[in-house]
Amino acid sequence: MVNNVIEEVIYGIAAKIAELYPSDKEKGKCKHPIYTDNEEQGVERPCFFIKYITGEESREIGITDRFYKDTLNFDIMGHTIDGDTELLHSMLEDLYDLEYIKLSDESLIRATKLHPKIEDGVLHFFIDYKLFIQKGNSEKIEMDGYNLGEEEKEDEII
Repeated sequence: MVNNVIEEVIYGIAAKIAELYPSDKEKGKCKHPIYTDNEEQGVERPCFFIKYITGEESREIGITDRFYKDTLNFDIMGHTIDGDTELLHSMLEDLYDLEYIKLSDESLIRATKLHPKIEDGVLHFFIDYKLFIQKGNSEKIEMDGYNLGEEEKEDEII
């Protein structure tokens, strides 16, 4: 699917926010700046910060060793100029549209948990995405001339 899953989901989130808040000036741009790093200076408000919090990877029973389920947790923070509660409530309602996002390869993923809260004049929209990923093919591993990969042994008839 993609090389860097976290960056790919961040791209999808940012693209969806840009759809929700289109710029009057430039097509495809967001009316409010979207940041992915904690920038302290030079931040224009109102704006959004997309922050990756944590993740979890697990193998699913019944699926070959190369397929995993990733759970990625994000916090999308909405900032206003002066903590305007009405604008924060509007942002909160709009961000529920992040339930479905598209990745750069046009695949669609769905959020499994959406949990907003407003604290100290900042919107925190916590969202989890679960997706299946396939890791590289590691069927055959060799070390000092020995094959450590799995091979089927043919039955010998004696």
